[in-house]
Amino acid sequence: MPPQVRALLVLPLWLLAACREPTGTEKRGLSCDSPTSIRVAGKEVPVAPGGYATVRNQLISAENCKPFRFVGIAYPSYAFSPTGDRLGDTATAAADFARIRSWGANTVGIQVAQYYWTPASRFYDAGYAARVERTVRQARAAGLRVILTLLHSDRGDPNYPGDPGATNMHQPMPDVNHSVPFWREAAERFKDDGGILFELFAEPYPVGASGYSNWALWLNGGTHPADRAYEPRAAFQAVGMQQLYDVVRATGAQNVVLVGGTTWGYHLDGVPAHRLRGHNIAYAAHPWDWPNKQPASWQKDWLFLAATDPVIISEFGGYDCGEPYTRAVLDKADQLGLSWNAWAWSAPEPSESTAQTGRGDPICEFPMLLTDWSGEPSRVGQIIKSRLGSY
Repeated sequence: MPPQVRALLVLPLWLLAACREPTGTEKRGLSCDSPTSIRVAGKEVPVAPGGYATVRNQLISAENCKPFRFVGIAYPSYAFSPTGDRLGDTATAAADFARIRSWGANTVGIQVAQYYWTPASRFYDAGYAARVERTVRQARAAGLRVILTLLHSDRGDPNYPGDPGATNMHQPMPDVNHSVPFWREAAERFKDDGGILFELFAEPYPVGASGYSNWALWLNGGTHPADRAYEPRAAFQAVGMQQLYDVVRATGAQNVVLVGGTTWGYHLDGVPAHRLRGHNIAYAAHPWDWPNKQPASWQKDWLFLAATDPVIISEFGGYDCGEPYTRAVLDKADQLGLSWNAWAWSAPEPSESTAQTGRGDPICEFPMLLTDWSGEPSRVGQIIKSRLGSY
């Protein structure tokens, strides 16, 4: 059964009936009278131009009033380099976007780092924001939707002593000083295109008494305590997901906002008691092949939320080139009609091994979906390519 049909079958009956309305004039149910709004039971939901609205547990396209499934691949270069490496070069980016499309993807994830964007940071690059914008527009012109994700940050410290792109730039929460101005400026730049989704922060892991799921801090922000998830690091002022969402909406941007859960973006079990207020909100889950994130735990940890809210698997993978976990994620996404974005469109450096035997191999540990930049898929990459090609 095609996934578009599967996606329709999981809709509530009243919503399915509304999607079949040909005129869009019925005041009850669902109608799409313009590319910037969707009406649900007589109530208007604003939409970024040509974009999407969240209706119960579905993402609905304003263009045709039907559910839309975002399926694609993450391309994280701008999180690790101010030039974006291949993404920063117009010709190579065009070739890569064409290859991603040829695999059957309709979406690409572009991950960024706030410390290259924000002038207050010691790593600021004056041309970075414009390069990111050019690349995002280029991906859109290539026919790809874009998930713009804030991946790396600096705790809002203008003199943060980290190494750009390294794990010590992976923070437990976004911050008041730099994350807020980043999203204010990014939302302003991209609010004219509803085909761009905003993932506020890739993998929160706010420290609390029970570990890495401090839901009150996740939602409302506050002083994040010193932590040593990667190395000893000082306390900082975290911004909550609600405030960061409000920053985006204050620009007038109506784009869909993705909000990752806790424990490195995995757990969504605290969302029902800490739900964001607003519209066009989807929740992002990152199932990775760790002992505490196996398929048997998915339902209670995050998957249950897909019954009531849009859930996007905006990042997933493993570290040993193992295939069963990747297949399990894809199978579950197909079963429930969930959107997904596989990590990651990358290939080894010429000096690196192309072996795919397990941990320690660069392709496995990143992991990479390519063995080289011609687009030759790795073992796991072939699974992703085949699944995309089946839709």
